[in-house]
Amino acid sequence: MKWFDELTSQEQKLIKIGLIILLPVILWKFIYMPITVSYQSKQKQLIKLLGQYEEMELSKGELKVQGNISQRSQRDNNVPFIAWIDEQLTKNGLAQFVIRSEPKDNQTLILTFESVVFDELVVWLEPLEKNYSIRISEVDINLTDKNNGLCNARITLEEN
Repeated sequence: MKWFDELTSQEQKLIKIGLIILLPVILWKFIYMPITVSYQSKQKQLIKLLGQYEEMELSKGELKVQGNISQRSQRDNNVPFIAWIDEQLTKNGLAQFVIRSEPKDNQTLILTFESVVFDELVVWLEPLEKNYSIRISEVDINLTDKNNGLCNARITLEEN
């Protein structure tokens, strides 16, 4: 600090006042502001994560309800698989489109549809797989009328 001692008292006083003014500004700019910005960022992130957590909790309840529905959708095992599929086809208005029904065995059925609406077919197949554990092992679909969504299909269903 030899250079400081060589300054006049006025210069020393000016440097001391300058340090008193600059030190808080430097502390504010390089310490306080970064910490504050980081804290605010973390607060926003926490609020966002809490919102996601609440959504997940709501979804958890909905999944439990769906799980209960799936468990209630067990098919009556007293009815043979092939007869049960025929009931489902009739119930969903698809029986009229089945031109051939070939049982391979007691747990496998090959259905051939003609001029069936593709969307209706998919709406019927999806719950079979999800709710009743019926495996769709083979599917062959040929589009016959693109404008109306009609198709011919050959589907193999297997009971698990």
